[in-house]
Amino acid sequence: MLSMHAIADMLQSLARRQGRAETRPLALLRTLDAVTGERISHLPIDRELADAWIALAGEQFRPHHAHALAALRRAEPTALRSDVPAVDLSALLLCYATLADSPGRSALLLTPNDDAAWQLHTRLDGIAATLPVRQRRRATLCVAGQRPDLFAPFVVATPEGLHNRLLRHHERAWSTFWQGVRLVHFADIHAYQGVAAAHLADLLLRAQRVAAAHGAPDPLLLATLHGLGEPDAALRAIAGQPWRIIAADDFDTREVTLAVWQAGASRLREVAEVATGLQRQGLRVHVLCGSLDRAALAPILGDVPGITVGPDLASAQAVILAGYPGSHAVVRRALRSGAQAVVLVLGDLPHEQALVHMTETLVRGEPPAWVAAAPNAYVTAQHVVCAASELPLTAAETEAWGANEIVARLVEHGRLVDLPDPEIAWKPATDEDPYADMDLMASSGGAIEALNEQNQLIARLDPTGFERWTFPGAALPAGAGGLRVRSRDEEAGRIVLRHEANGRRTLPLRRCTAEVREVRQERALQSGHQVGHGRVVVQEEITGYREHVPGQPPVDRQLDTALQTRWVAPACWFVLPVALQPQGQLVGWCMTAALALRTTATMTDLAPCYDPATRRVYLVDTQPGGQGLAAWIFANAETLLKLAYDVALACRTDPLFEPLSRTEQDWLLALLGRGAEVPVIRPREPLTPDTPPRTPGPAPKPEAGEQARPSVPPPLARSEPPLPTRNEPRARIPDPAPTPEAGERSDALPAGGRGERSAPPPAHAEPPRPPEPAPTPSAADADALVERLRRQREARERQDLRNAPPRPVAKASVPGAPAVARFAVGDKIFCLPYGDGEVRASRVIGDRERLIVDFPGHGELMIDPAVSLVRKIEEPAAQEDDLL
Repeated sequence: MLSMHAIADMLQSLARRQGRAETRPLALLRTLDAVTGERISHLPIDRELADAWIALAGEQFRPHHAHALAALRRAEPTALRSDVPAVDLSALLLCYATLADSPGRSALLLTPNDDAAWQLHTRLDGIAATLPVRQRRRATLCVAGQRPDLFAPFVVATPEGLHNRLLRHHERAWSTFWQGVRLVHFADIHAYQGVAAAHLADLLLRAQRVAAAHGAPDPLLLATLHGLGEPDAALRAIAGQPWRIIAADDFDTREVTLAVWQAGASRLREVAEVATGLQRQGLRVHVLCGSLDRAALAPILGDVPGITVGPDLASAQAVILAGYPGSHAVVRRALRSGAQAVVLVLGDLPHEQALVHMTETLVRGEPPAWVAAAPNAYVTAQHVVCAASELPLTAAETEAWGANEIVARLVEHGRLVDLPDPEIAWKPATDEDPYADMDLMASSGGAIEALNEQNQLIARLDPTGFERWTFPGAALPAGAGGLRVRSRDEEAGRIVLRHEANGRRTLPLRRCTAEVREVRQERALQSGHQVGHGRVVVQEEITGYREHVPGQPPVDRQLDTALQTRWVAPACWFVLPVALQPQGQLVGWCMTAALALRTTATMTDLAPCYDPATRRVYLVDTQPGGQGLAAWIFANAETLLKLAYDVALACRTDPLFEPLSRTEQDWLLALLGRGAEVPVIRPREPLTPDTPPRTPGPAPKPEAGEQARPSVPPPLARSEPPLPTRNEPRARIPDPAPTPEAGERSDALPAGGRGERSAPPPAHAEPPRPPEPAPTPSAADADALVERLRRQREARERQDLRNAPPRPVAKASVPGAPAVARFAVGDKIFCLPYGDGEVRASRVIGDRERLIVDFPGHGELMIDPAVSLVRKIEEPAAQEDDLL
């Protein structure tokens, strides 16, 4: 086993080999200390089971075991919240203990996907082999392509298996199981986000209903989840009742090294190189990534012994996270998985670029929020028809379900019919299969199948992004790249992907309109500007895409045929005090990226839309009927706006996002109350495939007070076709989440690593104070004022970019040129965006000056004057005494 020092040296050596001229890959390298947990000597379960379980786990029981067992015996829904993967074993112990108290009973163990189901089934088989014969329980697997054991007491299934097999055939094949079901265990219940959680809530209602019809009482509920912030509302939305949430972080954890690796466009190649580098040193490596990244990594990584790749955390000595894994909680679980090293490799997604500047939040920041799912009428309508197919649906059940209006609509549209009995009860009106075309990824319809060029299924994708993210030529995963959409079949809902290794990224160019159908809430932000929440109808047209390949300027390309979509969903909107010029509807993307950092949702779960007529930025749930995100944004707008501003700052040197970053900063500053109103942002010249690439060289000198700006495409014309109406039940608004604590900065690397990093803007940093407005001229000089303000703002932005790290196309600085210290201890300075501070230390490292500055609102931070805008505050000169 390698020591932590040896692993740190190994990672630094790999970083030096990957080092680029401007930056080093390692943004953070830290060793986290081991933690000693708590133990109890006794647990009130069968003595034989207790002895066997201690022998299996190799340790005594933990306090959370006793708390959870007591809650289950009181029939309380129980959730074990922990960042330690060993909590999964605790849940299985509780399943065994519960069934031991109820002979002849069975348990349903639900997992989010097939891979997790196979892993859980394998673990159950291993546990059974170590237990005494009297305590063993057979486990069967209910997934596609497997023939289950209908009499096994443990049934491992996915929600699709529960829907299509256990519930659909409850009267025949699964009647014995439903007669004895005692417990439903949700493994990693946090994996059900948005519309998937709405599906899970309706599935649970159907399962409880079927169990009651077979004479079984309501089964006990047990779940495991990551250390997420305030999960009460999300759990209540799933079960319809409060849960007992038990902290289960009382395990022993080992010392581990955390590295945050900034790879940019070459993230997949560097993931493979880090993985093979650690494997050569004798470490077992697991690469944690999504299904699309797994397909893109396959030709790069190859079949290397000792390296595994998959979407679920596996036991290994080194864990590599290929890209931001969806939430900080996944990183923390990897840190406590028993691995010696955890490497987070970040790409060029906007929230990944911001995370490089706030790496400390990965370890000590506030846990991400699990947004409670809102009731979705489209989802419930499908489950109501399935429930009526399983058993006649009575009026009392419809009332308890809260589906009276939905049932009335289904009857009106001929999908349900009232049976000719004295009691009101409904059955499906037609012979059509109500179980077909239902998927947890969508509020209606099935998932999109992503195939490789060998016609093999590699991933199943959210169908709401079919037009927006999988257009011909799109780079997937969305915003990151690695695969290219070669062809698509709209009728079958399939796309064919081809691997590409050039780091290409794409963004869709859209025409988008939003019509407000219902205003549910409105309020004023702390700055006084208005924010609203309601239901909107969105008409979207994908006309082309913006493409960027490293080393080349971004190019806008048009699609041969525009892709159109329309949906009705909840939205949160902000009324802007500034007028923007939409550039392919690329406005609001910072808010979607901030949502991915603050919650467990993804940036593709929201669709931003800007209406220049009303000066509103809409953030719309991509799922028809909604998934709870718009309501959460409305309640937490101030927090998300600040984080979005940090994202915009972090992307100001990215070739793809840099022109868009300026627009985002303008309207975010205005909503935060830190900027004066500015004139309309002028569109720049478009880039086309025929535009010759720019080569490094001296640029023509601009006129006094004016700076040249790179070109971007002109705005697209709005399309406003007539929109048909569609009714939808009102979604519930979750309780406001608590305001997060202040963000934290990254620490410097230990000796032997890269040089100290400058302290970038933390998540809580206040935006910079605007300059004093110029005196208002007469009406005749209004045009001159607008032009002068525009030139002044452009000059400030250009100055900020000159102080940022140089781009790869820039001319290298003179090697060996000595740095000159500009600041001394005790100097009063102003630093963007931290404000006024006092220099505590100044030193020259290599060819750059580093400062330790004490800021009243942030404490001591390390500042690089070459990156952050720093100026010395001159003390006023002493005036002569005129009285003498």
